[in-house]
This record gives sequence, C-alpha cells and structure tokens, in this order.
Amino acid sequence: MNTLQQEITFFHENLKPAIAKVLAQYDRKVPQKVYQSIIVPGRQLMQKCSFKSLSDADKLCSFAYWLYIYGQKEFALEICEHTHGIDFVYEYFWFGYPELCGLEIRIARELLGENRRNNIPPDLIEFFFSKSVKKEVRYPQILREERIAVCDEKLLASELLWSLRNMIGKGETGLYSELNKNWRKIEETICIYIELLQTN
Repeated sequence: MNTLQQEITFFHENLKPAIAKVLAQYDRKVPQKVYQSIIVPGRQLMQKCSFKSLSDADKLCSFAYWLYIYGQKEFALEICEHTHGIDFVYEYFWFGYPELCGLEIRIARELLGENRRNNIPPDLIEFFFSKSVKKEVRYPQILREERIAVCDEKLLASELLWSLRNMIGKGETGLYSELNKNWRKIEETICIYIELLQTN
C-alpha cells in the first residue's frame, strides 16, 4: 500500500464512525426520499469513500447537505469537519468538497455562533476565485430560478440541491461582493428551496 492509499484508508476509517452515527438515527421505516438521500449513500460511503474519487466526493458532499436539509445539523457539521486538511485537488476537476466549506461556515454560525470564514484554506480561496467558479456564482443566475421553474418533477430535487450547494457552499464564504450585496434574497431562496426539498 503506497502513501496515498494509506491516506485514503485513514480518511475513510476516521469518517466511518460519523456516518454510522447518522445511520443509527434511522429505523427501517423511513420515507422513500430520506432512504434514497441519506440511507443509501450513507451505506455506500461506509463501504468506500476516497477523497480522490469524484463520485465519492460528490456523494459525501450531497450526503452532508441532505443531513442539513433534514435538520441533522450536528451530523452535517461533523462530516464537514472530517474533511479538514484533505487534498481535494483533481487533475481536471475540483468537485464536491469546496461546497462543504461553506456549509460548515453556515452550520457553525447557526449552531455554535462561530464565524469560521477566516478558516478557509488558502488553496480553497484560490479555487473560489478561479474564473470558472466566479462565472458560476453570478447573481441572480446562482438562484437557478429559470431552470427550476421549467424543471420536471424527476429532476427538481437535483436542481434544488445543486443550487443550494452553490448558494451555501460558495455564498457563505463571504468572498463574493455581488452575492454579499444580494444576500437577503439569496437567504430567502435558500429557505424556500430547503422547504421544497423537505416536503416534496
């Protein structure tokens, strides 16, 4: 086993108890949506979670967001904190984990009254200011209202979740003056989208 494989194994072994605690909160009789968004990915992440896998990173990020959506903030925060100090850079993509930074900032403020904006790692700040990301987080495009308005029921949850990952994951960093200026509307939209995901 090489050094990278050891680091991946160590990361996964440290993460598994947090995921196991989440799964232990649910009995077998859960709504189908909760089963699909938390139980299934949680079991998959218990089996495998490599921080060098785009699929695993995306799954872990969505898992944490669904925990937040369903009010399991302590568990979501714990998942976010387990990603500290991990090298999330891929050769062509940077996917999944940056949005956990914004989620951690939001939950730490809501639960603990802490401001963790100053804890953003320098390499993530570089990512947040990259051209492709800055283009993606323009206002009002970040709300994805036009896409969501014409979205069929099958794709609605993924569109809403993707929008939340952008609004919370990037907006909560406070790094974008355009989003900061429009934060009241963004915050209202976050609450609406969370409610839609909880009820639909």
